[in-house]
Amino acid sequence: MAYKNRLDKWSWRVYPLWLILLIALFAIIFRLAQLQLFDTENGRIFLQQQGDARVVRNERIPVSRAEIVDRNGYLLAVSSPVKTVWANPRLIDRDNLALTELANLLSLPVAEVEKKLSSKGSFVYLRRQMDPQQAELVAEKKYPGIFLKTEYKRFYPAGEVVSHLVGFTDIDERGQEGIELSYDEVLRSRSGLKQVMRNARHENIKNIKQLSPASEGQKITLSIDMRLQYVAYRELKSAVADHQASSGSIVILDTQTGEVLALANQPSYNANDRKQFIPEHMRNRGIIDLYEPGSVVKPFTIMAALESGDYDLASRIDTSPGKLYINNKLVSDEKDYGEIDLAAILAKSSNVGTSKIAIGLGDDQLLNLFAKLGLGEHSASGFPGEQSGYLPRYKDDALFKATLSFGHGLTVNSVQLARAYAVIANHGVKQPISLLRLADHRDMSETHNIDVVSPATADEVLRLMQGVAETGGTGIKAAIKGYSVAGKTGTTHKVGDLGYEGSRYRASFAGIVPASSPRLVAVVTIDDPVGYEYFGGDVAAPVFSRVMASALRLMNIPPDRADQMGVPQLKTASQQAYEKSKASMKVDDSRVKHGSV
Repeated sequence: MAYKNRLDKWSWRVYPLWLILLIALFAIIFRLAQLQLFDTENGRIFLQQQGDARVVRNERIPVSRAEIVDRNGYLLAVSSPVKTVWANPRLIDRDNLALTELANLLSLPVAEVEKKLSSKGSFVYLRRQMDPQQAELVAEKKYPGIFLKTEYKRFYPAGEVVSHLVGFTDIDERGQEGIELSYDEVLRSRSGLKQVMRNARHENIKNIKQLSPASEGQKITLSIDMRLQYVAYRELKSAVADHQASSGSIVILDTQTGEVLALANQPSYNANDRKQFIPEHMRNRGIIDLYEPGSVVKPFTIMAALESGDYDLASRIDTSPGKLYINNKLVSDEKDYGEIDLAAILAKSSNVGTSKIAIGLGDDQLLNLFAKLGLGEHSASGFPGEQSGYLPRYKDDALFKATLSFGHGLTVNSVQLARAYAVIANHGVKQPISLLRLADHRDMSETHNIDVVSPATADEVLRLMQGVAETGGTGIKAAIKGYSVAGKTGTTHKVGDLGYEGSRYRASFAGIVPASSPRLVAVVTIDDPVGYEYFGGDVAAPVFSRVMASALRLMNIPPDRADQMGVPQLKTASQQAYEKSKASMKVDDSRVKHGSV
């Protein structure tokens, strides 16, 4: 009886408890239903967001940087997919990690890997831009907290041959030098973004949606012709080595368009091997380095004389006795050439002759012509770091005119000099320089040209310059069998801390081929050659000859002196016109009033 009373008393206490539990259960069910069906802001969406925060991530969609190619489509810069190994140190079990094995797979010192994994953050690069096959060996080990992702690495198929022009990017594919830098915004691609679902091992298990599309950069087509570039680089490298020179550069222009067909420098570097980068070797000397041009500007002095109307092809200058004192300063020739005409002044590279002509010109005629030719101004090539050079202000002084006439007292770069020579080749018209293929940039090709001198004056100077590469001229080694060559040699003393250095030189040659119907202009300069050969005619002229002979063949430009090759000469219409104008030119021995200055 007592037991039954106790049981009834216990049951009375249990029933309310069960009731309370049931009410609580129904309240929870009701609240869940309310959250799921009605209060979405604080309910289902909230719960979904909490779940997504643990498994859903935004992931970058990598896209490669645009290519750089030469005018014929030859690849100069291309991005290829590679793998990057990274880690989340918070997920790594340091006690059970095979650290030495991992370091060997990454080709890194154990201490370096250990230091990186000691980071307190949730992301650290272990090795960037690995070969995909090597990176997959790491992935196969399935190390906890260590992951792979795809990136792009820039490669340069032509290596050191065109590295100064193309330049390079950093590890994140941002332009650092050359075309890569100047056209970085054009080449750069924009990564996309997508939403993915990941598991606890940081592996993608589902692509949810694309948040933003990737956009590719624009391919850049350079004006460079790699056939000519290889030849120019090879011959320049050989000449610099043969003459133990410190450096050198060569520039080739298309006279019809102003496009740069080749631009090579020595010493060079390989952008694919960053370990051997030497700052001194990375400078694009053809565009950045400035130097006194020396005698290669003498054709411009003759051009100014002819354009003035005070001189013509019959004018003769007395250069005896091969010396000229101006303001107690000596201007001299290699020997006494006596009384010579303008053609001989160029062929013999007479300092006395050009000095007397310059002194006889009115005021700043010579300086103004130099400025019109583009000396001392940017060529607007768009290349980063291009130097404008220096063109002095006019001085009413005989010595100033004299030194300017043979290329002293001003500085230029090789591209500027080539553009100035292209004015002669292009019948007195100055065209803009382009490092891009103009067929792809009509806005650039329609740029207005500038008339510098009359066509007659430019053509006369071009004919006079042919004597330089003929027998008796200082540039005979620039001659090319089967082709006429117009050019000029130049040899200048290098400038040191105390002035001109007596035993250090810069040898140059600038020329135009074929002279009868110009297609190509080239400037070769060799800095600081060692030995008894240091004149432009001995050092730079042979490089011009070898490079341009190959260029003429590669571009299928027919010989204009086929008789030199043992075959009958077939003349083009422009060559026939040239011969006709030459035959009709009246040349006599009379002097102009300034001829005996």
